[in-house]
Amino acid sequence: MSPIVAIASQCQQLPHYSPLFTPPVTARHATKKAGGSTNNGRDSAGRRLGIKVWPGTMAKPGGIIVRQRGKKFLVGENVGMGNDHTIFALVAGRVSMSRSPKNRKRNFVHVTPELDFVHVAAEPALEDLAQRVVD
Repeated sequence: MSPIVAIASQCQQLPHYSPLFTPPVTARHATKKAGGSTNNGRDSAGRRLGIKVWPGTMAKPGGIIVRQRGKKFLVGENVGMGNDHTIFALVAGRVSMSRSPKNRKRNFVHVTPELDFVHVAAEPALEDLAQRVVD
């Protein structure tokens, strides 16, 4: 028996195998879905706007009272406005806010000077330091 005939007789015994048919090659599939690119995923930090010193509390001279975009709050007595519309105190005193009688949406910020308000420094005064050195 020729070798070709022997192989053919063996192939007849195996129902799904023929010498001309090669077994299918298995393909590997991705275990993760491809994550395409996106245009989202970034954000800017908050601007920390709003009232910093509330009405009825004390403000230091030069201290920021309101940080805002635009003129939501308007300048009253003893306050100034910066280039970015930040309202700050010109003198030390108590903060108050009032509305315009003509337009109720307009808020005015005022600082009433108080002589009793003294800002206590965190470091000792230079006179105290000089006296300690002398002693």
